[in-house]
Amino acid sequence: MHSPRRLASLTALIAIAAVAALLPATSAARPMIASAATQPTACAWPVESTPAKANVAYPDSNATYWTTPFIAEDGMTITLNGTFPTARFFSFVVYNSAGQDFTTNGIPSSLTDYQMVPGAGTQNPWVTAGATPGTYSVTVMNGVTSSMSNAIPLMPSTPSTPLVNGMPANTGFVTMRIYLPVNNNANAIPLPTMTISTGNGAKVTTLKQCSSAQKTPGAASKVIKKAIAKMLSKSLNGTAGTPPTTSGTCSNSLVFCKAGGSTTPFPNSDSGYVAARYQPAAGYVTVVRATMPTSAMADGNGPGVWPAAGIDLRYWSFCNYVYAKPYPVVTVGPIMGCTADQDMPLVNGTATVVISSLKDRPVSTLGKKAKVGWLPTSPSNTTAEEVIAIRNMLAAPTFTQSVMNAQNSNQASTASTMGSYYPQGVQCTTATFAKGGVAGCFKNPATPS
Repeated sequence: MHSPRRLASLTALIAIAAVAALLPATSAARPMIASAATQPTACAWPVESTPAKANVAYPDSNATYWTTPFIAEDGMTITLNGTFPTARFFSFVVYNSAGQDFTTNGIPSSLTDYQMVPGAGTQNPWVTAGATPGTYSVTVMNGVTSSMSNAIPLMPSTPSTPLVNGMPANTGFVTMRIYLPVNNNANAIPLPTMTISTGNGAKVTTLKQCSSAQKTPGAASKVIKKAIAKMLSKSLNGTAGTPPTTSGTCSNSLVFCKAGGSTTPFPNSDSGYVAARYQPAAGYVTVVRATMPTSAMADGNGPGVWPAAGIDLRYWSFCNYVYAKPYPVVTVGPIMGCTADQDMPLVNGTATVVISSLKDRPVSTLGKKAKVGWLPTSPSNTTAEEVIAIRNMLAAPTFTQSVMNAQNSNQASTASTMGSYYPQGVQCTTATFAKGGVAGCFKNPATPS
């Protein structure tokens, strides 16, 4: 979330744990100089983050992230060579030691699929309709200028304060982000090769791909998850990445505000979020409805030309989270608490979702022909508040009503910016919903005591 910054989808704090454990402490004034041989990882993409592997920091269950930590030095470049993936969305983002994206000389530290120039003789499927995915080469380096293609700044001009004590101030992270991969199979995505050049090209090393050991949960991964939770508790304050608790009505139940908080690590530079807190309870349902912008859902799990006429957003989703550290998406067995645009029922452009326990799930939300979506509440943390968030990813230049464009995180700014797309939420008893459905719930609301 951010920068308008937004809810962090990324759980690359695993990488932070590895860096903090492997490297000696250094000061911001005396950054550690590294060579390819002394980088914090001996292989490329050691961290694969999904809710199934590391359910922390408000993830979207329709996304997967791969992250590689590095230690920056003068004259260093990182080159990423690969084939455009078959997915709805694809990007690279470089983060500083504080886990934030940045801008250097006016150049952002992110590069999104449609912005990438393809290799000679190949095509970018986000630029050329129906194209066979071609190749790309992206360079991460200092001295990037606006005349360069496929170039991302290596580090900000001013060192940042590391997110974790003991981490070198010139630590960085490069992340590859994928939403809705083909067949929902992130393992089928071809990861790019990573080459690190140091000493102004004196030493060039192509890292081998890391093994897939992390894909199979084991004792080691369980330990890592516990470490992540501990670090989140130390690194994030109670309002990071959620609606502000000090901005008037934003702290009230089911009042939607732009998610704020620049302290949340690893933001998605292309996303904004409107979110609201509420207290779930047995015998009650929570109902949220919103007129939704058009999105690239017709592209399904594949690329499509961007921007495109008549398309407001690349992607949107509804996700339900536990409002308690480490801020996981709600899961009930194999059921994930996120619904992508292509899976959410729409009636005249309006999406309506009921949030409840499995026991209190309304019959009207069952079946493929249901006109109302459903998300679960947590079966394991029943006393904590929860947060319902609606993602707006990559707004078209012509779509000004995205939450991404709200100037402030308060309700007034959020509602004014979103206009008719601003969500509404209410709670009622299961008996009220059974009798009157969504309309009955809005007519006869009831808040759990």
